[in-house]
Amino acid sequence: MPSKSERQQETPFPITTNRADASWIERPAVGPGGKLFYHLKDGKRHWADNLPQITEPVFSSDSFQITAPLKVYFDFTYRCNLECRHCITESSPLVDISTELSTPRILELTSELANIGVLEIAAAGGEPFMHPDWKDIFKQVKSVGMNLIITTNGTLLTPLKAKELKQIDPMEARVSLEGGPSFHDKVRGNGAYSRAMRGLGNLVETGIKSTARLTLCRGANEELPVLFADLTKIGVQTVKVAVVKKAGRAAVESFGELWDYVPDAEAAMWLLSLGKKHDLEVQLSADDFPVSDQDANDPKLRCPERSNCGAGFESCYISPNGEVLGCVTMPDLAFGLLHSESFLSVWQGKLAESYRRLAEAASGRRLCDSLCNPNDKLRGEK
Repeated sequence: MPSKSERQQETPFPITTNRADASWIERPAVGPGGKLFYHLKDGKRHWADNLPQITEPVFSSDSFQITAPLKVYFDFTYRCNLECRHCITESSPLVDISTELSTPRILELTSELANIGVLEIAAAGGEPFMHPDWKDIFKQVKSVGMNLIITTNGTLLTPLKAKELKQIDPMEARVSLEGGPSFHDKVRGNGAYSRAMRGLGNLVETGIKSTARLTLCRGANEELPVLFADLTKIGVQTVKVAVVKKAGRAAVESFGELWDYVPDAEAAMWLLSLGKKHDLEVQLSADDFPVSDQDANDPKLRCPERSNCGAGFESCYISPNGEVLGCVTMPDLAFGLLHSESFLSVWQGKLAESYRRLAEAASGRRLCDSLCNPNDKLRGEK
């Protein structure tokens, strides 16, 4: 392997052999030029065929795998203080946690994920702050050199907890919202809106990058101007918008009056104009709205040449029970369990390969729409 001085002569940017000193991560990846350069401060990424001038230290490692996911959605618990009507993971205060991964095992896995080149961990749940060891887990994610994105319902974010989170230094914290006061409470329970807004305000006060994560359901539009005005008042600058998926509780018949939101181009333009009116940056999910990636302003980590959402390729989901999935929306397409197996062995296993063959042949942008039917499930494969 070339020495540090030899590599510095070969590369147009400074390098470091100490990950803790790095501002950038360089790793092999499926995409333009075969390498991705990831800025740890803000999560911005550049492919090797279109690099900016880099003046800060760059870290790379021979242990990084070209096929390793760029981002892992890792839920540590399904326990939650709310029981939302549309919850994709069917979380609740009384959910069984007996089969959830132990904290030592979670810490081992986060080290392995960093070692193979994962760049971001996105933690939700359940409610992440219901896990008794949330501080230890979040500190571990940061200490091994990955960025941390947290999604929370916001109701448990006291000023003290927000300050504790600031010390851990996540790249971003997102508070989930469904609309204005009455609509949000209709989905999440009485008083949930005011408590979520207080928690979001506490995050803003600490200086953590704080985002309103808006999940659109049918009927939400009427109160969205109220929501956007309230967000502006507390100092939020970004609204990340997706559409409710017909999965988990949202898949049951009793939720039917809410889940069928139509994400058309007109709705996208209205949301963008509403954001402009309230001086809010609106990020649409390019997998939900029929607009270009550029118009959607979607910062998702994905190969730009890929025609689908990248689930099971550049991203994946790990459940609290240790299941590895391409995405949380495809619970019947599991790759394997992580209680004893390494992540890499599951990620490169036969079930994962079978999934990718199906996914590469699918025509839809969202793989859950293309693959979630009885004829495509991998449950019977060995």
